Amino acid sequence: MSFGTAFHLIGALKTAGQSLPLLWRKAGPVLGVLFVVLLLGHLPHLDVWLRRGLIVVGVIVHTAAAGALYRLALFGERFAAAEGLGFGGLQFGKGERRLLGASALVLLFWSIVFIAGAVVLALFMGAAGLPEDSYRTPQALLRTLIEGAQPQGVVVGVAIIAVLLTLSILTVKLWLHRAATVAEHRLVSLNALSLSSGQTVKLFLGYVYILLPFIVLSNLMPPLMIMAELPLGGIINLALGVGVFMPLSIAFLASAYRQISALRAKG
Repeated sequence: MSFGTAFHLIGALKTAGQSLPLLWRKAGPVLGVLFVVLLLGHLPHLDVWLRRGLIVVGVIVHTAAAGALYRLALFGERFAAAEGLGFGGLQFGKGERRLLGASALVLLFWSIVFIAGAVVLALFMGAAGLPEDSYRTPQALLRTLIEGAQPQGVVVGVAIIAVLLTLSILTVKLWLHRAATVAEHRLVSLNALSLSSGQTVKLFLGYVYILLPFIVLSNLMPPLMIMAELPLGGIINLALGVGVFMPLSIAFLASAYRQISALRAKG
């Protein structure tokens, strides 16, 4: 992958951080609603239909929040309203419907690739002489790979890594589909594969850089809350995810998209 025409990673991360005050100010209400809906969905002993209803509402509110954040990150405060930004980010217009459609197509494509990879892997393991019950569950598969006959275990392990790596690369290459959908006012799904060509490594590194502090915090928070006798670890993690990680990651992807589009326009 060439880095000569790749977007500026540090610049995209800086832009994401600098965008946070604007995103909080203009999209804070929709993020708050999303936090409440997700929090309600985690409550125990909910009626099954109420839980399903909360899932539907959560998808709608999440899409509205993503639409608001992308409009602000891509067009800025001055033009976001003209692009359909509602008060507090509470809107559900053509942009949100396009986001839902694009995400559905991407999910369908990813699922097809995943199923194909799983079928190929199952055939491969069958050809390697592994009995079906040896890979029926993840625990059984792990035990077979470690304790089973060699070199079949090593070969199958390499095949599993190859499939997982392929799915991971595909996932990263499709990350820009929502930014492109909002920016170009059209449904962008698999087109994002060419858009992210040559940019995959930097997209992944930037996302990991943003994600890593939240992984550390999520692992530290429950023990810290238990020590303080406050059962708030999960709530704080959810608040950080909705209020900080989501805006940061969207602002980063929006900045990367803008840079990549400018590079492609220059030829």
